[in-house]
Amino acid sequence: MTGQLNINAAPKWLLWVGILFLLWNLMGVGAFASQWSMSADDIGKLPPDQRDLWLAMPGWAWAAYAIGVVVGTLGAIGLLLRKWWAPLAFALSLIAVLVQFSYPFLFAQQAQGDMAMLAFPIFIVVMAIIQWQLSRAWQRKGWLA
Repeated sequence: MTGQLNINAAPKWLLWVGILFLLWNLMGVGAFASQWSMSADDIGKLPPDQRDLWLAMPGWAWAAYAIGVVVGTLGAIGLLLRKWWAPLAFALSLIAVLVQFSYPFLFAQQAQGDMAMLAFPIFIVVMAIIQWQLSRAWQRKGWLA
């Protein structure tokens, strides 16, 4: 019976995972909004390495940041609604996250070699991969329509 949807057979924990993914992505939206709206005074209070990295962040990295968190949030909503496009949204979010963090990983001298500064971005990339892979697996099981 391949090709049939098993929407009703989806486990109840799928809802809770979807809620956790939504909360995670909403925290990303909040972080973006907070960082985007920082005043000059707020930026001046950052540690020097973080301040320099923030001030030098190019527009394309900011755009990728916005796309990553918004599309990731849409993916989580799609997962909660059990939509077939949730894995696609998570894949696009992952691509945006990789583009966003290519700046500190590859281009920013302040962050290179500083594992403390790179630990959270690495965690964010891992979370984006987990969301994408799990949603793909659930789509293959027929839990998303």
